[in-house]
Amino acid sequence: MAKPLSQEEIDILLEVRNQIGETGDYDLEAIESIMTAEAEKKILPYNFKRPRLFSQDQMRVLHYVHEAFARDLSVYMSAQLRTLVDIALSAIDQVLYSEFVMSSAPPSALYVVDVTPLNQRIVVEIDPRLVIYTVEKLFGGPGIFLRKPREISQIERRIMDKVVMRAFRELEKAWRQIHEIQLEEIAFESNAEFVQILPGVEPALVATFEVTIYEQRSFINICYPYILLERMLGHSAMKQWMSSATSEVPPQVRQRYEERLEKIELELRAEIGRTRIPLSELLTLEVGDVIVLERRINEPIQVYIGEHEKFKAIPGRSGKYRALRILEVVLPELPVEEDELASRASAA
Repeated sequence: MAKPLSQEEIDILLEVRNQIGETGDYDLEAIESIMTAEAEKKILPYNFKRPRLFSQDQMRVLHYVHEAFARDLSVYMSAQLRTLVDIALSAIDQVLYSEFVMSSAPPSALYVVDVTPLNQRIVVEIDPRLVIYTVEKLFGGPGIFLRKPREISQIERRIMDKVVMRAFRELEKAWRQIHEIQLEEIAFESNAEFVQILPGVEPALVATFEVTIYEQRSFINICYPYILLERMLGHSAMKQWMSSATSEVPPQVRQRYEERLEKIELELRAEIGRTRIPLSELLTLEVGDVIVLERRINEPIQVYIGEHEKFKAIPGRSGKYRALRILEVVLPELPVEEDELASRASAA
């Protein structure tokens, strides 16, 4: 059953209808003012009990490290399995350690790894279906992903140790520019509840990788204690690396880059709206049928470059052509530094 419109939504629709008039022409200035008033009502939530602990620069470094790890491990796995293995960083999330434990459904393949010389431990979780597939491929089999994961046997663990050790070496290599570390497996568990590297209320950071082999998707998770990353990202070598990575480019080199970039053609795509309908209704659609989209008339539409949303706009006309007026540039979401929040609170 469709959700009835509220009185506020009805008033906005009537106001927009009055602006359109009988001619069907849009008064872009009036519609834009309505949208601006609606946008000002939005409030962004912030959880003061669980503040973001990583700055923007630190998050960039974390993405850089783990994207490099994903590339190198993807090359190694493709060579070992003699098939195309795509490993991509999917997300980096700050969570409580208890949340990571609850998100891991047994049976799983959890490697407890000691980080030297920092005397801390991390957890590397691998989809057991990926482990079984890898073992089968290493022995020359066709490689089939199981529908349901099962517990890894001792023999399969021994065979997988070579691959896991190489993954540890690749992770050490990815961190080398930031902090020199050595990784060594000290335990293996199939249930995350038996892995307690820190108290459940302590913050942690989880890097999630999506592993794609043909059309089969799997995952790898790496869970870091916050106290470990705090020491690694606060290292002097990391600060020196960040300063060298952000050094100023010579003007002539910058101009040459800009000239080449300006010649690149990009495809812009505007999305009017989306909806979901049952397959039975889809099969009965005819010319003249009306499909209701999941977007109100006063909401701006998204403008994409490739797969990334870059602008918000409203549709209209420019002469004989349909056109878009850009209302807002969509910036990538980056975490707000905790120090900045504290300074704002003290200023208030």
